[in-house]
Amino acid sequence: MFKTKYIMIAAFAGLILTGCKKDYLNINTNPNSATESLITPDLALAPQMTTTAARNASSWDFMARWLGYWSAAGSYSRSTVEMSYNITNDFGAGIFEGVYYTVGQYKAIEKKSKELGWTYYEGIAKVLGAYEMINLVDLYNNVPYSKAFDLVGNIRPTYDKGEDVYKALYAQLDAGLALIKAADVNKNTNILKRDIMFAGDKVKWAKFVNTVKLKMLIHTTGTSTFSPAAEIAKINTEGSGYLGNGLSAEVQPGYVADRPNPFYSAHMFNAINGNENDNYNRANNFTLSLMNTLADPRVSYVYRAPKAGGALKGTIYGSDPLIVNSSDNTSGVGFGIGKSFTMPMWVMTSVEAAFYVAEATARGWISGNAQTAYNLAVRESFSWLGVPNAVTTADAYLRKTNVEVAWPVGGTLANQITAIAWQKYLALNGIGILETWNDVRRLKVVSPALSVAPERGTNQIPSRLLYPTSEYNYNADNVKAEGTISQFTSKVFWHK
Repeated sequence: MFKTKYIMIAAFAGLILTGCKKDYLNINTNPNSATESLITPDLALAPQMTTTAARNASSWDFMARWLGYWSAAGSYSRSTVEMSYNITNDFGAGIFEGVYYTVGQYKAIEKKSKELGWTYYEGIAKVLGAYEMINLVDLYNNVPYSKAFDLVGNIRPTYDKGEDVYKALYAQLDAGLALIKAADVNKNTNILKRDIMFAGDKVKWAKFVNTVKLKMLIHTTGTSTFSPAAEIAKINTEGSGYLGNGLSAEVQPGYVADRPNPFYSAHMFNAINGNENDNYNRANNFTLSLMNTLADPRVSYVYRAPKAGGALKGTIYGSDPLIVNSSDNTSGVGFGIGKSFTMPMWVMTSVEAAFYVAEATARGWISGNAQTAYNLAVRESFSWLGVPNAVTTADAYLRKTNVEVAWPVGGTLANQITAIAWQKYLALNGIGILETWNDVRRLKVVSPALSVAPERGTNQIPSRLLYPTSEYNYNADNVKAEGTISQFTSKVFWHK
């Protein structure tokens, strides 16, 4: 519930920011109670970073099925709401509410850090809070932001235009990076340990921020939200570059068998007893057939062989359950994605970053050869998945003449974007699902096979999610001011 969500945020914020103001009433002190002196940013940051990364583990599973990556095993009945695309306001509600809760935590960390002079923590909280909200705009367009965290004065916040939120978040990324770069590590208690993403490496944080900004510039290509030339010039002046070339943004809190990597836990095997955890998600015939047609070596890394043995096998999304397509007889998520229960959990992979650079180079924003940048992005995909002899294998693959692979030498920008879009689609299978949905909407190059469920009728893949029921219950006036929202015809501001 929206109201409950804000009360929870307020409770944490009040605890971390103000502590108990009536200690004189306490006869005894409980050493196990959370107090202002105990809940400091160095204790609060890592859990929130873990939550931000974990959102990529399973929050986007329904999109993976919509987008042709995964489908349902024949052991299960059809999910008529999802497979018809006729989603309700409760569909995906946990994403909306979860992001606000996490961003509220980052806001609390940010404020406490500022009071303590821990500017490294403050900067990280700004950056990751912005990253979370960017994704929310990409899902819902207009969202509460400018007044969303003024819990005393605005328990029912108004909605801001998605484009305005994007602009505010872009500035927030800059502010966060400035704090990080100017921070004295020695004045930020335990930052090298509590920063479970980059271990206090300022250059890596700069690369991450620059890449997130590049992502925003690419999303808004069809708008006048930003001036790409001016913003890229600022990034060049900053000088740290981007993620990619083996560098991902990923967290490592110390995953072990009973507290495993969340993606591995969700989609692979129980690290203790060896049982398969995900019997539902199976290879979607759309992508499986495409990769087989292209003789793409990555296919056996993004999908695994059926437990019953035999070749890789998928299902058709929306089809009736059949024993021949049971969980045991079809292919689950591959070991190139879910490598081990101790692997780091990604926030943004080097693969996703490399494709942002490739597209920006093709558009002339970044200097260099567009084909070279494209080739590097494809190589990065092969390397990330663990394909043997990744570079040479990728280069052999890139010599194919299929339109989904071959670089269009002498072709138009549209031709180049087509090649980039197809290879980015294949490369982000399972690891960049939300970004794939962004690309399907904005580029209109890849058109995944639609659900064959009879309930679908003529419905198409949704263009956005619907605001949750909790908003209509507890923030009714403001959400209703957004008018009638359709998952088919209402669009995110950059979706032209």
